[in-house]
Amino acid sequence: MATPAETSPAPVQPGDWRSFLLETAAITLIFALYVATLGPEVNEPHYLCKAKHYWNPDWLKNDFFLSAPGAHYTFYWTLGSLTLLFPLPVVAWIGRLISWLALAAAWRYLSFTLIPRRLCSIATAAIWLATMHYGHLAGEWLVGGVEGKTFAYPFVLLALALALRNRWNPAWVSLGGASAFHILVGGWSVVALFVAWVLIGRKSTPLYPMLTGLMGGGLISLLGLVPALLLTAGLPDEMQTEAHQLYVFYRLPHHLVVHRMDSLRQLCFATVTAGWAIFAWSTRRQRPLQLINAFVIGSLLIAVCGVVIDQVFCYWLGNFGLAAKLLRFYWFRLSDVAVPLGLAFSVGWRLFVVTEEDRRTLVRRASLAIVLAATTIALGIRIQSRLASPMPPADDMASVSDYNQWLAMCRWIRTNTPANAAFLTPLNQGTFKWNAQRSEVVTHKDVPQEASSLLGWKERRWRTMRYERLSSEQVRLLSRDYGFGYVVVDTHSRPDFAGWDFPRVYPLDENSDSPYEIFRVQ
Repeated sequence: MATPAETSPAPVQPGDWRSFLLETAAITLIFALYVATLGPEVNEPHYLCKAKHYWNPDWLKNDFFLSAPGAHYTFYWTLGSLTLLFPLPVVAWIGRLISWLALAAAWRYLSFTLIPRRLCSIATAAIWLATMHYGHLAGEWLVGGVEGKTFAYPFVLLALALALRNRWNPAWVSLGGASAFHILVGGWSVVALFVAWVLIGRKSTPLYPMLTGLMGGGLISLLGLVPALLLTAGLPDEMQTEAHQLYVFYRLPHHLVVHRMDSLRQLCFATVTAGWAIFAWSTRRQRPLQLINAFVIGSLLIAVCGVVIDQVFCYWLGNFGLAAKLLRFYWFRLSDVAVPLGLAFSVGWRLFVVTEEDRRTLVRRASLAIVLAATTIALGIRIQSRLASPMPPADDMASVSDYNQWLAMCRWIRTNTPANAAFLTPLNQGTFKWNAQRSEVVTHKDVPQEASSLLGWKERRWRTMRYERLSSEQVRLLSRDYGFGYVVVDTHSRPDFAGWDFPRVYPLDENSDSPYEIFRVQ
Protein backbone atom coordinates (compact mmCIF):
# COMPACT_ATOMS: atom_id res chain seq x y z
CA MET A 1 0.00 0.00 0.00
CA ALA A 2 1.35 3.37 -0.99
CA THR A 3 2.00 5.91 1.71
CA PRO A 4 0.80 9.52 1.43
CA ALA A 5 4.36 10.66 0.88
CA GLU A 6 4.74 8.43 -2.15
CA THR A 7 1.42 9.06 -3.84
CA SER A 8 1.00 11.15 -6.95
CA PRO A 9 -2.21 11.83 -8.84
CA ALA A 10 -2.86 10.15 -12.13
CA PRO A 11 -1.16 11.64 -15.18
CA VAL A 12 -2.89 14.77 -16.38
CA GLN A 13 -5.22 14.11 -19.32
CA PRO A 14 -6.81 16.70 -21.57
CA GLY A 15 -9.93 16.31 -19.46
CA ASP A 16 -13.63 16.55 -20.11
CA TRP A 17 -14.61 19.89 -21.59
CA ARG A 18 -18.01 19.66 -19.97
CA SER A 19 -16.39 19.30 -16.56
CA PHE A 20 -14.05 22.19 -17.36
CA LEU A 21 -16.92 24.46 -18.37
CA LEU A 22 -19.16 23.46 -15.46
CA GLU A 23 -16.43 23.91 -12.87
CA THR A 24 -15.37 27.21 -14.40
CA ALA A 25 -18.98 28.38 -14.28
CA ALA A 26 -19.30 27.25 -10.65
CA ILE A 27 -16.13 29.10 -9.63
CA THR A 28 -17.34 32.20 -11.48
CA LEU A 29 -20.62 31.98 -9.56
CA ILE A 30 -18.66 31.84 -6.28
CA PHE A 31 -16.80 34.98 -7.36
CA ALA A 32 -20.08 36.73 -8.22
CA LEU A 33 -21.63 35.80 -4.87
CA TYR A 34 -18.50 36.97 -3.09
CA VAL A 35 -18.84 40.42 -4.68
CA ALA A 36 -22.64 40.41 -4.17
CA THR A 37 -23.19 44.03 -5.10
CA LEU A 38 -24.19 46.08 -8.12
CA GLY A 39 -21.28 48.45 -7.73
CA PRO A 40 -19.33 50.45 -8.25
CA GLU A 41 -16.60 48.63 -6.39
CA VAL A 42 -13.93 50.64 -4.57
CA ASN A 43 -11.49 51.12 -7.47
CA GLU A 44 -13.86 51.05 -10.45
CA PRO A 45 -14.53 54.81 -10.62
CA HIS A 46 -10.77 55.37 -10.33
CA TYR A 47 -9.84 53.04 -13.20
CA LEU A 48 -12.81 53.26 -15.55
CA CYS A 49 -13.16 57.06 -15.45
CA LYS A 50 -9.46 57.24 -16.30
CA ALA A 51 -9.98 54.78 -19.16
CA LYS A 52 -12.96 56.74 -20.50
CA HIS A 53 -11.01 59.99 -20.39
CA TYR A 54 -8.12 58.32 -22.25
CA TRP A 55 -10.38 57.52 -25.19
CA ASN A 56 -12.33 60.78 -24.98
CA PRO A 57 -10.10 63.56 -23.62
CA ASP A 58 -12.97 66.06 -23.90
CA TRP A 59 -14.91 64.10 -21.30
CA LEU A 60 -14.31 65.87 -17.97
CA LYS A 61 -11.33 67.65 -19.48
CA ASN A 62 -11.07 69.96 -16.47
CA ASP A 63 -10.60 67.13 -13.99
CA PHE A 64 -7.15 67.21 -12.39
CA PHE A 65 -6.79 63.47 -11.77
CA LEU A 66 -8.05 62.39 -15.18
CA SER A 67 -5.70 64.82 -16.93
CA ALA A 68 -2.63 63.48 -15.09
CA PRO A 69 -0.48 60.81 -16.86
CA GLY A 70 -1.49 57.22 -16.14
CA ALA A 71 0.34 53.90 -15.90
CA HIS A 72 -2.13 51.20 -17.00
CA TYR A 73 -2.34 51.75 -20.72
CA THR A 74 -2.90 48.09 -21.61
CA PHE A 75 -6.05 48.24 -19.50
CA TYR A 76 -7.07 51.46 -21.27
CA TRP A 77 -6.36 49.99 -24.71
CA THR A 78 -8.42 46.85 -24.07
CA LEU A 79 -11.39 47.19 -21.74
CA GLY A 80 -11.18 50.98 -21.76
CA SER A 81 -12.17 51.11 -25.42
CA LEU A 82 -15.64 49.87 -24.46
CA THR A 83 -16.31 53.20 -22.75
CA LEU A 84 -16.83 54.61 -26.24
CA LEU A 85 -19.80 52.26 -26.68
CA PHE A 86 -21.35 51.72 -23.26
CA PRO A 87 -22.02 53.61 -20.01
CA LEU A 88 -19.52 53.11 -17.22
CA PRO A 89 -21.66 50.69 -15.13
CA VAL A 90 -22.14 48.47 -18.20
CA VAL A 91 -18.40 48.49 -18.94
CA ALA A 92 -17.77 47.59 -15.30
CA TRP A 93 -20.03 44.56 -15.56
CA ILE A 94 -18.50 43.47 -18.85
CA GLY A 95 -15.04 43.77 -17.31
CA ARG A 96 -16.07 41.93 -14.15
CA LEU A 97 -17.52 39.00 -16.08
CA ILE A 98 -14.51 38.73 -18.37
CA SER A 99 -12.01 38.91 -15.52
CA TRP A 100 -13.98 36.50 -13.30
CA LEU A 101 -14.33 33.98 -16.13
CA ALA A 102 -10.64 34.30 -16.99
CA LEU A 103 -9.60 33.87 -13.36
CA ALA A 104 -11.99 30.93 -12.88
CA ALA A 105 -10.80 29.21 -16.06
CA ALA A 106 -7.14 29.74 -15.15
CA TRP A 107 -7.78 28.43 -11.62
CA ARG A 108 -9.54 25.34 -12.91
CA TYR A 109 -6.70 24.68 -15.35
CA LEU A 110 -4.10 25.09 -12.61
CA SER A 111 -6.07 23.05 -10.07
CA PHE A 112 -6.68 20.16 -12.47
CA THR A 113 -3.04 20.20 -13.53
CA LEU A 114 -2.05 19.89 -9.89
CA ILE A 115 -4.88 17.73 -8.56
CA PRO A 116 -6.79 16.00 -11.41
CA ARG A 117 -9.95 15.37 -9.42
CA ARG A 118 -13.37 16.56 -10.47
CA LEU A 119 -14.88 19.29 -8.29
CA CYS A 120 -11.57 19.81 -6.50
CA SER A 121 -11.04 23.12 -8.28
CA ILE A 122 -14.31 24.46 -6.87
CA ALA A 123 -13.32 23.59 -3.32
CA THR A 124 -9.79 24.94 -3.63
CA ALA A 125 -11.06 28.16 -5.21
CA ALA A 126 -13.42 28.70 -2.28
CA ILE A 127 -10.64 28.00 0.23
CA TRP A 128 -8.30 30.38 -1.63
CA LEU A 129 -10.91 33.14 -1.76
CA ALA A 130 -11.88 32.84 1.91
CA THR A 131 -8.25 32.70 3.06
CA MET A 132 -7.32 35.76 1.02
CA HIS A 133 -10.28 37.69 2.37
CA TYR A 134 -9.60 37.00 6.05
CA GLY A 135 -5.85 36.42 5.99
CA HIS A 136 -4.34 39.19 3.89
CA LEU A 137 -1.65 41.47 5.26
CA ALA A 138 -1.48 44.42 2.87
CA GLY A 139 -4.98 44.55 1.45
CA GLU A 140 -4.40 42.72 -1.83
CA TRP A 141 -7.45 41.18 -3.49
CA LEU A 142 -8.34 39.52 -6.79
CA VAL A 143 -12.11 39.22 -6.93
CA GLY A 144 -14.12 42.42 -6.89
CA GLY A 145 -14.31 45.35 -9.22
CA VAL A 146 -12.50 45.50 -12.52
CA GLU A 147 -9.05 47.06 -12.86
CA GLY A 148 -5.66 46.24 -14.33
CA LYS A 149 -4.65 43.55 -11.86
CA THR A 150 -7.88 41.57 -12.30
CA PHE A 151 -6.67 40.82 -15.83
CA ALA A 152 -3.07 40.25 -14.73
CA TYR A 153 -3.65 37.48 -12.20
CA PRO A 154 -5.24 34.99 -14.65
CA PHE A 155 -1.94 35.15 -16.57
CA VAL A 156 -0.10 34.38 -13.31
CA LEU A 157 -2.23 31.30 -12.65
CA LEU A 158 -1.78 30.19 -16.25
CA ALA A 159 2.00 30.58 -15.90
CA LEU A 160 2.01 28.38 -12.79
CA ALA A 161 0.04 25.69 -14.61
CA LEU A 162 2.40 25.80 -17.58
CA ALA A 163 5.42 25.59 -15.30
CA LEU A 164 3.89 22.54 -13.61
CA ARG A 165 3.68 20.95 -17.06
CA ASN A 166 7.35 21.84 -17.59
CA ARG A 167 6.44 24.36 -20.30
CA TRP A 168 8.63 27.13 -19.00
CA ASN A 169 8.86 29.27 -22.13
CA PRO A 170 5.08 29.78 -22.42
CA ALA A 171 5.01 30.37 -18.67
CA TRP A 172 7.42 33.30 -18.94
CA VAL A 173 5.46 34.70 -21.89
CA SER A 174 2.26 34.46 -19.83
CA LEU A 175 3.91 36.49 -17.07
CA GLY A 176 4.79 39.04 -19.71
CA GLY A 177 1.06 39.37 -20.33
CA ALA A 178 0.49 39.83 -16.61
CA SER A 179 3.15 42.56 -16.53
CA ALA A 180 1.55 44.33 -19.48
CA PHE A 181 -1.68 44.72 -17.51
CA HIS A 182 0.00 45.39 -14.15
CA ILE A 183 3.77 45.66 -14.01
CA LEU A 184 4.09 44.92 -10.30
CA VAL A 185 1.81 41.88 -10.32
CA GLY A 186 3.64 40.43 -13.28
CA GLY A 187 7.09 41.56 -12.22
CA TRP A 188 6.94 40.12 -8.71
CA SER A 189 5.45 36.91 -10.12
CA VAL A 190 8.45 36.59 -12.42
CA VAL A 191 10.75 36.88 -9.39
CA ALA A 192 8.77 34.33 -7.37
CA LEU A 193 8.56 31.85 -10.24
CA PHE A 194 12.26 32.24 -10.90
CA VAL A 195 12.88 31.34 -7.26
CA ALA A 196 10.66 28.29 -7.80
CA TRP A 197 12.71 27.39 -10.88
CA VAL A 198 15.96 27.71 -8.92
CA LEU A 199 14.63 25.52 -6.12
CA ILE A 200 12.73 22.96 -8.17
CA GLY A 201 12.48 23.59 -11.90
CA ARG A 202 16.15 23.73 -12.86
CA LYS A 203 16.43 20.01 -12.14
CA SER A 204 14.40 19.33 -15.29
CA THR A 205 14.86 22.53 -17.34
CA PRO A 206 18.18 24.41 -17.59
CA LEU A 207 18.31 28.16 -17.98
CA TYR A 208 19.49 28.38 -21.58
CA PRO A 209 16.38 26.84 -23.23
CA MET A 210 14.20 29.30 -21.27
CA LEU A 211 15.86 32.41 -22.69
CA THR A 212 13.40 32.53 -25.58
CA GLY A 213 10.44 32.67 -23.22
CA LEU A 214 12.15 35.13 -20.90
CA MET A 215 12.94 37.45 -23.78
CA GLY A 216 9.44 37.16 -25.23
CA GLY A 217 7.83 37.81 -21.88
CA GLY A 218 10.21 40.70 -21.29
CA LEU A 219 9.23 42.34 -24.58
CA ILE A 220 5.53 42.02 -23.79
CA SER A 221 6.09 43.41 -20.31
CA LEU A 222 7.38 46.66 -21.82
CA LEU A 223 3.73 47.60 -22.37
CA GLY A 224 3.47 47.95 -18.61
CA LEU A 225 7.05 48.82 -17.73
CA VAL A 226 7.63 51.83 -20.00
CA PRO A 227 4.60 53.84 -18.77
CA ALA A 228 5.64 53.09 -15.19
CA LEU A 229 9.17 54.36 -15.80
CA LEU A 230 7.87 57.54 -17.39
CA LEU A 231 6.02 58.47 -14.18
CA THR A 232 9.23 59.87 -12.67
CA ALA A 233 11.27 60.57 -15.81
CA GLY A 234 12.99 63.95 -16.05
CA LEU A 235 12.14 65.17 -12.56
CA PRO A 236 14.74 66.46 -10.08
CA ASP A 237 15.69 64.02 -7.34
CA GLU A 238 14.24 66.18 -4.59
CA MET A 239 10.83 66.27 -6.29
CA GLN A 240 10.89 62.51 -6.79
CA THR A 241 11.82 61.96 -3.15
CA GLU A 242 9.00 64.19 -1.91
CA ALA A 243 6.51 62.49 -4.21
CA HIS A 244 7.62 59.02 -3.13
CA GLN A 245 7.32 59.89 0.57
CA LEU A 246 3.89 61.36 0.00
CA TYR A 247 2.75 58.25 -1.86
CA VAL A 248 4.22 55.73 0.58
CA PHE A 249 3.95 57.25 4.05
CA TYR A 250 0.90 59.48 3.63
CA ARG A 251 -1.40 58.02 1.01
CA LEU A 252 -0.79 54.24 0.99
CA PRO A 253 1.06 53.12 4.13
CA HIS A 254 -1.59 50.42 4.73
CA HIS A 255 -0.40 48.73 1.52
CA LEU A 256 3.30 49.56 1.56
CA VAL A 257 4.72 50.03 5.08
CA VAL A 258 4.60 47.00 7.33
CA HIS A 259 5.04 48.88 10.60
CA ARG A 260 1.99 50.97 9.69
CA MET A 261 -0.20 47.96 8.94
CA ASP A 262 -2.94 46.94 11.34
CA SER A 263 -1.76 44.48 14.00
CA LEU A 264 -4.80 42.28 13.41
CA ARG A 265 -3.90 42.00 9.75
CA GLN A 266 -0.36 41.02 10.71
CA LEU A 267 -1.70 38.34 13.05
CA CYS A 268 -4.12 36.96 10.46
CA PHE A 269 -1.42 36.77 7.80
CA ALA A 270 0.99 35.11 10.21
CA THR A 271 -1.69 32.53 11.04
CA VAL A 272 -2.35 31.77 7.36
CA THR A 273 1.39 31.52 6.70
CA ALA A 274 1.83 29.13 9.62
CA GLY A 275 -1.06 27.02 8.32
CA TRP A 276 0.48 26.90 4.87
CA ALA A 277 3.87 25.94 6.34
CA ILE A 278 2.33 23.03 8.25
CA PHE A 279 0.46 21.67 5.25
CA ALA A 280 3.41 22.31 2.92
CA TRP A 281 5.66 20.31 5.22
CA SER A 282 3.17 17.46 5.38
CA THR A 283 3.05 17.29 1.58
CA ARG A 284 6.69 18.12 0.94
CA ARG A 285 7.37 14.90 -1.00
CA GLN A 286 4.64 15.52 -3.53
CA ARG A 287 6.51 16.82 -6.56
CA PRO A 288 3.74 18.95 -8.13
CA LEU A 289 3.20 20.75 -4.83
CA GLN A 290 6.91 21.39 -4.50
CA LEU A 291 6.83 23.90 -7.34
CA ILE A 292 3.75 25.66 -5.98
CA ASN A 293 5.23 25.87 -2.51
CA ALA A 294 8.53 27.12 -3.95
CA PHE A 295 6.54 29.92 -5.64
CA VAL A 296 5.02 30.74 -2.24
CA ILE A 297 8.52 30.81 -0.74
CA GLY A 298 9.54 33.24 -3.48
CA SER A 299 6.64 35.54 -2.62
CA LEU A 300 7.55 35.40 1.07
CA LEU A 301 11.18 36.23 0.31
CA ILE A 302 9.95 39.33 -1.51
CA ALA A 303 7.84 40.25 1.52
CA VAL A 304 10.80 39.69 3.85
CA CYS A 305 12.80 42.13 1.72
CA GLY A 306 10.01 44.66 2.27
CA VAL A 307 10.19 44.14 6.03
CA VAL A 308 13.97 44.53 6.00
CA ILE A 309 13.77 47.75 3.99
CA ASP A 310 11.14 49.09 6.38
CA GLN A 311 13.12 48.28 9.52
CA VAL A 312 16.59 49.21 8.27
CA PHE A 313 15.84 52.47 6.48
CA CYS A 314 12.97 53.73 8.65
CA TYR A 315 14.16 52.67 12.11
CA TRP A 316 17.90 52.09 12.03
CA LEU A 317 19.03 54.70 9.49
CA GLY A 318 16.10 57.12 9.56
CA ASN A 319 16.43 57.56 5.80
CA PHE A 320 12.76 57.92 4.90
CA GLY A 321 13.52 59.26 1.45
CA LEU A 322 15.35 56.11 0.37
CA ALA A 323 12.83 53.96 2.24
CA ALA A 324 9.97 55.52 0.28
CA LYS A 325 11.84 55.09 -3.01
CA LEU A 326 12.10 51.36 -2.34
CA LEU A 327 8.85 50.64 -0.49
CA ARG A 328 6.66 52.05 -3.29
CA PHE A 329 7.03 48.76 -5.17
CA TYR A 330 4.41 46.86 -3.12
CA TRP A 331 6.65 44.19 -1.61
CA PHE A 332 3.74 42.52 0.20
CA ARG A 333 1.30 42.32 -2.70
CA LEU A 334 2.13 38.88 -4.08
CA SER A 335 2.39 37.06 -0.75
CA ASP A 336 -1.19 38.10 0.07
CA VAL A 337 -2.24 35.99 -2.92
CA ALA A 338 0.42 33.29 -3.06
CA VAL A 339 0.31 32.08 0.55
CA PRO A 340 -3.47 31.43 0.46
CA LEU A 341 -2.94 29.78 -2.94
CA GLY A 342 -0.34 27.42 -1.51
CA LEU A 343 -2.54 26.67 1.50
CA ALA A 344 -5.59 25.97 -0.68
CA PHE A 345 -3.73 23.46 -2.84
CA SER A 346 -1.96 21.78 0.06
CA VAL A 347 -5.30 21.33 1.83
CA GLY A 348 -6.91 20.23 -1.44
CA TRP A 349 -4.23 17.61 -1.95
CA ARG A 350 -4.77 16.18 1.51
CA LEU A 351 -8.53 16.08 1.01
CA PHE A 352 -8.96 15.01 -2.60
CA VAL A 353 -6.01 12.80 -3.47
CA VAL A 354 -7.12 9.38 -2.32
CA THR A 355 -4.12 8.01 -0.47
CA GLU A 356 -5.55 6.61 2.74
CA GLU A 357 -6.40 3.04 3.47
CA ASP A 358 -10.06 2.10 3.83
CA ARG A 359 -9.87 2.40 7.59
CA ARG A 360 -8.95 6.08 7.23
CA THR A 361 -11.58 6.97 4.61
CA LEU A 362 -14.05 8.14 7.25
CA VAL A 363 -11.46 10.47 8.75
CA ARG A 364 -10.69 11.90 5.33
CA ARG A 365 -14.35 12.46 4.57
CA ALA A 366 -14.91 14.11 7.93
CA SER A 367 -11.93 16.39 7.34
CA LEU A 368 -13.29 17.32 3.92
CA ALA A 369 -16.70 18.13 5.39
CA ILE A 370 -15.20 20.29 8.16
CA VAL A 371 -12.96 22.27 5.80
CA LEU A 372 -15.72 22.87 3.27
CA ALA A 373 -18.20 23.81 6.00
CA ALA A 374 -15.75 26.30 7.52
CA THR A 375 -15.07 27.78 4.07
CA THR A 376 -18.77 28.03 3.30
CA ILE A 377 -19.48 29.77 6.61
CA ALA A 378 -16.59 32.20 6.10
CA LEU A 379 -17.72 33.14 2.60
CA GLY A 380 -21.35 33.24 3.76
CA ILE A 381 -20.51 35.84 6.38
CA ARG A 382 -18.79 37.95 3.73
CA ILE A 383 -21.70 37.61 1.29
CA GLN A 384 -24.28 38.45 3.95
CA SER A 385 -22.39 41.59 4.96
CA ARG A 386 -22.28 42.71 1.35
CA LEU A 387 -25.97 42.09 0.77
CA ALA A 388 -26.85 43.95 3.98
CA SER A 389 -24.83 47.03 3.03
CA PRO A 390 -27.06 50.02 2.20
CA MET A 391 -24.73 51.29 -0.52
CA PRO A 392 -22.07 50.08 -2.99
CA PRO A 393 -18.52 49.56 -1.68
CA ALA A 394 -17.12 52.65 -3.41
CA ASP A 395 -19.56 54.85 -1.50
CA ASP A 396 -19.45 52.84 1.72
CA MET A 397 -15.66 53.07 1.91
CA ALA A 398 -15.86 56.79 1.20
CA SER A 399 -18.29 57.42 4.08
CA VAL A 400 -21.09 58.89 1.97
CA SER A 401 -23.53 60.09 4.61
CA ASP A 402 -26.80 59.57 2.67
CA TYR A 403 -26.49 57.38 -0.40
CA ASN A 404 -29.92 58.03 -1.91
CA GLN A 405 -29.59 61.79 -1.50
CA TRP A 406 -26.08 61.60 -2.95
CA LEU A 407 -27.43 59.92 -6.08
CA ALA A 408 -30.28 62.43 -6.30
CA MET A 409 -27.83 65.33 -6.14
CA CYS A 410 -25.59 63.77 -8.80
CA ARG A 411 -28.58 63.25 -11.11
CA TRP A 412 -29.54 66.90 -10.66
CA ILE A 413 -26.00 67.97 -11.53
CA ARG A 414 -26.00 65.91 -14.76
CA THR A 415 -29.24 67.54 -15.83
CA ASN A 416 -28.78 71.12 -14.66
CA THR A 417 -25.11 72.05 -15.00
CA PRO A 418 -22.85 72.47 -18.06
CA ALA A 419 -20.92 69.38 -19.16
CA ASN A 420 -17.62 71.24 -18.73
CA ALA A 421 -18.42 72.47 -15.21
CA ALA A 422 -15.95 71.71 -12.42
CA PHE A 423 -16.84 71.14 -8.77
CA LEU A 424 -15.16 71.36 -5.40
CA THR A 425 -16.43 68.21 -3.70
CA PRO A 426 -16.13 66.47 -0.30
CA LEU A 427 -12.61 65.13 -0.06
CA ASN A 428 -13.37 61.58 1.06
CA GLN A 429 -15.99 60.61 -1.49
CA GLY A 430 -14.90 58.69 -4.58
CA THR A 431 -17.91 58.41 -6.92
CA PHE A 432 -18.72 61.98 -7.95
CA LYS A 433 -17.24 61.60 -11.43
CA TRP A 434 -18.97 58.23 -11.81
CA ASN A 435 -22.43 59.48 -10.84
CA ALA A 436 -22.45 63.17 -11.71
CA GLN A 437 -20.24 62.97 -14.83
CA ARG A 438 -18.54 66.25 -13.93
CA SER A 439 -14.95 67.32 -13.20
CA GLU A 440 -13.74 67.87 -9.66
CA VAL A 441 -10.78 69.59 -8.06
CA VAL A 442 -9.33 66.81 -5.91
CA THR A 443 -10.29 63.75 -3.84
CA HIS A 444 -8.36 61.61 -1.40
CA LYS A 445 -9.00 58.45 -3.43
CA ASP A 446 -7.94 59.72 -6.85
CA VAL A 447 -4.23 60.19 -6.29
CA PRO A 448 -2.10 60.47 -9.45
CA GLN A 449 0.89 58.17 -9.85
CA GLU A 450 3.03 60.56 -11.89
CA ALA A 451 5.39 62.38 -9.52
CA SER A 452 4.77 66.02 -10.47
CA SER A 453 0.98 65.48 -10.52
CA LEU A 454 1.26 63.80 -7.12
CA LEU A 455 2.79 66.97 -5.73
CA GLY A 456 -0.01 68.97 -7.33
CA TRP A 457 -2.49 66.63 -5.64
CA LYS A 458 -0.82 67.36 -2.31
CA GLU A 459 -1.17 71.10 -2.80
CA ARG A 460 -4.81 70.88 -3.85
CA ARG A 461 -5.65 68.58 -1.01
CA TRP A 462 -3.97 70.83 1.55
CA ARG A 463 -5.55 74.05 0.24
CA THR A 464 -9.08 72.63 0.02
CA MET A 465 -9.09 70.67 3.28
CA ARG A 466 -12.11 71.67 5.39
CA TYR A 467 -13.14 74.15 2.72
CA GLU A 468 -16.55 74.50 4.42
CA ARG A 469 -14.82 76.63 7.07
CA LEU A 470 -13.33 79.07 4.56
CA SER A 471 -14.73 82.52 3.93
CA SER A 472 -16.48 83.44 0.69
CA GLU A 473 -13.42 85.33 -0.53
CA GLN A 474 -11.14 82.38 0.20
CA VAL A 475 -13.42 80.08 -1.80
CA ARG A 476 -13.42 82.59 -4.68
CA LEU A 477 -9.61 82.57 -4.61
CA LEU A 478 -9.59 78.79 -4.82
CA SER A 479 -12.10 78.98 -7.65
CA ARG A 480 -9.79 81.29 -9.63
CA ASP A 481 -6.79 79.05 -8.99
CA TYR A 482 -8.44 75.71 -9.75
CA GLY A 483 -11.17 76.66 -12.20
CA PHE A 484 -14.27 75.34 -10.44
CA GLY A 485 -17.65 77.05 -10.53
CA TYR A 486 -19.60 75.00 -8.01
CA VAL A 487 -19.08 73.78 -4.44
CA VAL A 488 -20.73 70.73 -2.87
CA VAL A 489 -21.17 70.70 0.91
CA ASP A 490 -22.17 67.72 3.03
CA THR A 491 -23.90 69.33 6.01
CA HIS A 492 -24.08 65.99 7.87
CA SER A 493 -20.33 65.84 8.15
CA ARG A 494 -20.02 69.62 8.62
CA PRO A 495 -22.93 70.58 10.91
CA ASP A 496 -21.21 73.88 11.78
CA PHE A 497 -21.31 75.05 8.14
CA ALA A 498 -22.48 78.70 8.07
CA GLY A 499 -22.87 79.25 4.31
CA TRP A 500 -21.38 81.80 1.88
CA ASP A 501 -22.57 84.94 0.17
CA PHE A 502 -22.98 83.30 -3.25
CA PRO A 503 -26.21 81.54 -4.22
CA ARG A 504 -27.24 78.05 -3.26
CA VAL A 505 -28.62 76.26 -6.32
CA TYR A 506 -29.40 72.89 -4.75
CA PRO A 507 -31.66 71.71 -3.22
CA LEU A 508 -34.36 73.87 -4.73
CA ASP A 509 -36.78 73.18 -1.90
CA GLU A 510 -35.86 75.15 1.18
CA ASN A 511 -37.47 72.45 3.33
CA SER A 512 -35.53 69.59 1.74
CA ASP A 513 -33.94 67.10 4.09
CA SER A 514 -31.00 66.50 1.75
CA PRO A 515 -27.67 66.86 3.55
CA TYR A 516 -26.05 67.99 0.29
CA GLU A 517 -26.01 71.61 -0.79
CA ILE A 518 -24.53 73.08 -3.97
CA PHE A 519 -23.33 76.69 -4.28
CA ARG A 520 -22.47 78.48 -7.51
CA VAL A 521 -19.37 80.58 -7.02
CA GLN A 522 -19.81 84.20 -8.12
